[in-house]
Amino acid sequence: MSREAVTQLTERWVSDPSFREAVRRDPEGAVRRTGIELDEDELTGLRNVDWSLSDEELTARASKAGAPITITLTGA
Repeated sequence: MSREAVTQLTERWVSDPSFREAVRRDPEGAVRRTGIELDEDELTGLRNVDWSLSDEELTARASKAGAPITITLTGA
């Protein structure tokens, strides 16, 4: 997945509460429905996220992991 694709997914996460909820319920399905394809390593990373964490905790973990975008999320 390209950096651009990560940016697109992140922007959607921030701006679309229904997408955030869909990712929390079914991360792989929600991402696949966007049309963005992930390789096996990326799918493994997606599966390993604890989606029960708050938005703030997810942001902090992404930042520590070197995610290309650091954001402040609201909700959930």
